[in-house]
Amino acid sequence: MGKMEQLLTEATERMRRKRHLQLLTNGWERRVGIVANERQTGWLLLFSDGEFRWTHWRDGQNADLVLRGKEGELERLFAGNELVYSAARRNVQFCGLLRDQLKLDAILRLVCR
Repeated sequence: MGKMEQLLTEATERMRRKRHLQLLTNGWERRVGIVANERQTGWLLLFSDGEFRWTHWRDGQNADLVLRGKEGELERLFAGNELVYSAARRNVQFCGLLRDQLKLDAILRLVCR
């Protein structure tokens, strides 16, 4: 398992432990694509029925929101440190509906340690 996969696993585990996030994500069925500029493959973060998980993003799968940036910046985004998150957030492009961007931003901030 690579570093990004490990960070996504840890982030989704932190999301599961924070029960109040289920209220925030109730009814929010979204697929968040994560693309590192240096890679040809990406990851897909899935929010469904109050559950959080990730998978590898395969060709043909749609995403409601896409995060794009350098792999190191994406790793910093999911590292779980709020100061590091804030710095990395400025260097990662979020593409999708503003409401979805704001909700994901809130979720990621809430799971910071």
